[in-house]
Amino acid sequence: MRYRSLLTCLIASLLLLIGSPLTAQAQPESGLSSCRPGTPDIAPPTTTFYDPNRQYLGPEPLPRKPPVGPLLFGYQRFGWLSADEFVAEYRNESGWIYPPADGFVVLAGKPLRHQEQLWPGQRIDRFGYPGGRYLAPQGDRFAARALPPQNLNTPEGTPQSNYHLYCVVKRFTVDAGPIAPWFEQPGAGTQFVLMPAYLPDAGSALSVTWLLQNGYLVEERP
Repeated sequence: MRYRSLLTCLIASLLLLIGSPLTAQAQPESGLSSCRPGTPDIAPPTTTFYDPNRQYLGPEPLPRKPPVGPLLFGYQRFGWLSADEFVAEYRNESGWIYPPADGFVVLAGKPLRHQEQLWPGQRIDRFGYPGGRYLAPQGDRFAARALPPQNLNTPEGTPQSNYHLYCVVKRFTVDAGPIAPWFEQPGAGTQFVLMPAYLPDAGSALSVTWLLQNGYLVEERP
């Protein structure tokens, strides 16, 4: 907990010095010509785990080949905790304990999040099935995303670690901001969260799947 608090303060201080991201200008309305639609290769499912009785602690060994291997530079599965300490801190009977404020850094009681437009041709990615609402800039390191180790498992019928790369075809708005330290990871990467208020046509169905089906994104081979 002290580790998270110190990192949160450091991230918040740096953000105050850096300031908010600049608003993009004169961007094209469609990025299909610059996108390269493709289907990622299906990888063998994970069969060896750090703890076979607790498969949610991730694969062993960790992925080494691209596209996931390079994103694991500096990654420590449990930070400075033991496996048992990690489980006690971040798991309960329902599963993972996720951070408050949608995972954004919180400063003075307020999450550091802002509206941001994603522009045609911009590439974003995600660990996980497309039914979720969270994305990140292409290539952010896994530790900067502050995800649980389970996200490195490869389920049956998915690419390596269920990692997906997308290209923006039509402009849309998200909530963006710095990722809070969690799961004993430093965070400090950027996350994009899909918000129904910005895409009211989607309503409660808003997800990466909806963006793909409605022409806002295409998937690419990483």
